[in-house]
Amino acid sequence: MERPIYRILHLLFALGLAHALFLLGQEGVRAYQLSRERARLEEALRQQQARVARLQAEVKAARDPAHLEALVRRLGFVRQEEILKRR
Repeated sequence: MERPIYRILHLLFALGLAHALFLLGQEGVRAYQLSRERARLEEALRQQQARVARLQAEVKAARDPAHLEALVRRLGFVRQEEILKRR
């Protein structure tokens, strides 16, 4: 069994095995990076959804006449003794 062809075949097998392990490791690293990217994107999505909810609450409040009156009074456009007319 010590023929030269077997030495070459053993070397090819070892090289193929090393290459397969390298590719497997590379896929593991890629999967880890993708999971981290997914977690980052999911966190960004949660933050944007919270921002949308806050903006929707602001829009809802902007439609309330009492809120608008309090806002213009707080900004100083209308003083306390003045009466605000709505159109």
